[in-house]
Amino acid sequence: MRTRTSRVLWLAAALASVSAGCGLSAQMPQSITVRPGQNIQQAVDHAPEGTRFLFTPGIYRQQTIVPKSRQEFIGQDGVVLSGAMVLTAWTNVSGLWQTDGLPAPLDFHGDCEDDRALCNRREDLFVNGRVYQRSPSRPGLGSGQWYYENGRAWLADDPTGQLVELSVTPVAFTGAAQDVVLEHLIVEKYASDAQEGAIFIDDARGWLLSNVIARWNHGAGLSFGPETEVQGGSYSNNGQIGIAGSGGEGSTIEGVEIAYNNYAGYDSDWEAGGTKFWATTALIVRNSCVHHNAGPGLWTDFDNIHTVYEGNTIFLNGKDGIKHEISYDATIRDNVVAANGYSKDYWLWGSQILIQNSSNVKVYRNFVEIAADFGNGIGIVHQDRREETHAPWRAASNSIHDNTIVHLGSHGENGVVTDTDDSSFWAQADNRFDLNSYVVADGEGEYWTSNDMDASWDNVQELGFERNGNLIVEQRAPTQLSCAR
Repeated sequence: MRTRTSRVLWLAAALASVSAGCGLSAQMPQSITVRPGQNIQQAVDHAPEGTRFLFTPGIYRQQTIVPKSRQEFIGQDGVVLSGAMVLTAWTNVSGLWQTDGLPAPLDFHGDCEDDRALCNRREDLFVNGRVYQRSPSRPGLGSGQWYYENGRAWLADDPTGQLVELSVTPVAFTGAAQDVVLEHLIVEKYASDAQEGAIFIDDARGWLLSNVIARWNHGAGLSFGPETEVQGGSYSNNGQIGIAGSGGEGSTIEGVEIAYNNYAGYDSDWEAGGTKFWATTALIVRNSCVHHNAGPGLWTDFDNIHTVYEGNTIFLNGKDGIKHEISYDATIRDNVVAANGYSKDYWLWGSQILIQNSSNVKVYRNFVEIAADFGNGIGIVHQDRREETHAPWRAASNSIHDNTIVHLGSHGENGVVTDTDDSSFWAQADNRFDLNSYVVADGEGEYWTSNDMDASWDNVQELGFERNGNLIVEQRAPTQLSCAR
């Protein structure tokens, strides 16, 4: 994978080759300047591997780019790749506004929330940058809604003099090229499918995404494969999820904002919210800010191993803040995780940190804060999950220590629960809570649970927890949460 350091070393080697008589022009990457309205793929096809494309400011509409290996795509301020077409030629028909000639709908999939039955339809309509909600019928069409039928779009709002756009292009960047660089680009309003990104590089290796913004894309902003490096930027305001990653090893996400995803209303138990990663090895998510997603914040689900979550700020996500599910060894440390779980917090769901049917997870030095009236603290859940790869998917040998856990009110619990009849679970689980400090509003409150047997601090050791823990009875104000730590 080519990182910033390796690019500098490569350039130094190229400069050194001049003294060897090779000629600098033969070693330096070719640079090509591209402009709005130009067919970028055509330029890519005619350029060799390693070419650098310099984008001049403007909007590049409906471009799909399949790079060659080691090519670089570098933007300036104001470079936008948009997957939307502009809709014009509106006419008023019986009080509604209508335009025709739209492309046929794209294929779709994915589960929706009960009140958002059309969440998975991939084409989104925007008026002056505001996404409109798709209506299931034309009668009763209201302000802020649109309706599609037989190649026609319908609006109740007068589009005269407004910029109306329809996302129609599925993907901005894709393919299997290696060591590609994207830098300072905005990728928006692509009709990406659920579980697929507007930047869709599941089959690629070694890409570097530096200060890229992916927003207002219908499915995911980014979906990546092995050895991907994401540095800075934002993957926010996407219809289903901010970032998804599958397979491979050695990917890093650092200094990224992931916020306000799932505007389309996908069922977040199916998959939606901030992130979801599966079958990764040695994934690192570091120093990132994950907030206000309608679903989990950071979510590893299915055969992830050697995951590291560190130094992140995670708050006000609808479900669990950090969830490591049906996976293996992980380190969760030095994170601020607060006020998550407002949409689902019964049992130990909606935990700030949740270990679900996963083993050998170390959780330490985190600051955890549970809101006064929703959410849970640090939870371990074991269920009957029979399919496994590395080892059985059991909630076992997990260690939770040296965390600060603040309960702002009487709500929320920490502990271990199971809904199986597996009598061997408790004997073999070896899940440990110790050396944690709890700040609670009510010294008599039951903030700990073990298979629905709740306990106050006086009885917490009967659950096998906190032989060396610390209780502080103190009423605290909510922490002021922001991406600045």
